[in-house]
Amino acid sequence: MGRTVDSSFTKLDENLNLDPFKRLKAQNIHNTIRDDLTKAGLIASSFLQGSFARKTMLKPLKDIDIVCLLPLHMWEQLRGPDGPGKAMESFKAPILDRWRGAQFDVGDEPAGKALRVSLPDVDFTIDLVPAFDYEGDYVLIGDRFEGTWEPSNTRIQLTRVSDRNKATGGRFVHQVREAKELTKHHDELEFVSGIVVESLAYAAITHHLPDQVAIALFLDHAKEAVKGPVLEPAGEDDVTAKWTYEQRQAAMRVYAQASKKAAEALAFERAGDTDAAIDVWHSLFGDSFPAAPHRSVQNALTALAAGSLSTTGRPSTTQAGQQTSTPGRSWSTSRHPMTCGATVFGNPRS
Repeated sequence: MGRTVDSSFTKLDENLNLDPFKRLKAQNIHNTIRDDLTKAGLIASSFLQGSFARKTMLKPLKDIDIVCLLPLHMWEQLRGPDGPGKAMESFKAPILDRWRGAQFDVGDEPAGKALRVSLPDVDFTIDLVPAFDYEGDYVLIGDRFEGTWEPSNTRIQLTRVSDRNKATGGRFVHQVREAKELTKHHDELEFVSGIVVESLAYAAITHHLPDQVAIALFLDHAKEAVKGPVLEPAGEDDVTAKWTYEQRQAAMRVYAQASKKAAEALAFERAGDTDAAIDVWHSLFGDSFPAAPHRSVQNALTALAAGSLSTTGRPSTTQAGQQTSTPGRSWSTSRHPMTCGATVFGNPRS
């Protein structure tokens, strides 16, 4: 089969997947910790939360979050301000019984809502989050620094994302990872967290779509949505509440520029110039997306004479590019596209 935009997105998807052996290792560690804490009478059950649980995490695997549901009879004992800290302290002994070299809260400043566990020969951390079952699908999560138990909709988020993934034929979580990778490729969006990207994608991608169409739809939505509140999949919390005005402006600008490029890539694909489409997508994602082949000088000259230029500077025989390739006078070289060297024939990032 020849090179296509679809096959290029398939390769992107493969490049973003977590190592299956690490995923299995993380799941096994979760099961072991759950069993040990249950046998010790410290928890009633547990579940994974966060991007690892929702299957939207980009590699490499850095951490997993385990919500540890405490027995309801412990509520009176732990409901006070020192309760969350006591619960976390109680988790340590069973873990040390199994992993003698385990360490707690090492590295970056620990979070109030989780006990960070580092295990020997494990290159990711485990965050143990003490919680109680609450009303409906909510849980009460403890914060040892604030001394509080606060309602959380983390289980509702898991259910919403799972349902959306089913509604899109299993493509949603893959497309979220792609949207995260695109965002990560743009340094100006360093402040945009994974849950923000996932929330924008949740609002934009509602049914089964090819990956390139879904990403274009995500960008078209994001360029406007970042102006105001962005609600997470449960529809309750604004995940951009702490953004500054300048950050919103930056997000609007970068997503708008990326949206124009995505529209251009779709236009090239419709017009039959697969390589030009791939080249534009490559500029949006970086090296995780396959690069288009270089054009020969003769091929580029032909395209320049008959077609247009992409935003990456690639000549196309189609009119789908955002710049018309109208050559100037033969003695005027300072603005002629051919004087840009590799910008014309290569696959530069923009």
